[in-house]
Amino acid sequence: MLVVDCCIRGEDSATRRYYQAYLKTVPQTETELVELEKLGLEPLNRETLARRDQLCARRAFDHGMFRLARQFRDADEILIAAPFWDLSFPSLLKVYLEHVSVSGLTFGYTQDGRCVGHCKAGKLLYFSTCGGFAGENLGFAYVKALAAMLGIERSEAYVLEGLDLDPARREAVLEAGIAALNTRESSTGAG
Repeated sequence: MLVVDCCIRGEDSATRRYYQAYLKTVPQTETELVELEKLGLEPLNRETLARRDQLCARRAFDHGMFRLARQFRDADEILIAAPFWDLSFPSLLKVYLEHVSVSGLTFGYTQDGRCVGHCKAGKLLYFSTCGGFAGENLGFAYVKALAAMLGIERSEAYVLEGLDLDPARREAVLEAGIAALNTRESSTGAG
């Protein structure tokens, strides 16, 4: 399982505690952790995009620029953890997703122009926590659509909401969400 941690509050992150509790409920699974804040990722710009396009044209996918994309493509299962942030997720996750969405490597096109994903994962899990009640989680909606484009047919959301409504109850809300993981229930359902 590839675990993509975008919990930018570090050890203070409720989302990190939530997904780590989930990992304790699954049978022994080999995990590979990617902590996004430690990677120093930058958005693609004119120069890096031109370099990437040249490498893609030569199908030089063994280049170091594509390490994260190869790792994402080859994972059997993917867990993405990101807090609810400005109606979606922290921008660092978007930058990471730009780096793993590579034409010819993680997706491609058929002769008739239809997009086909090349990722091996059968499932993507999306873990998030939210201070209030957000309604539609646009972050999960985006990740689910991108996962489908990359060939990952099944995406599930584990979203725990209402953590900041009553600061005195924050820990209790988080603990209740974690306890629900033991019975394989997500707090707001899978999507």
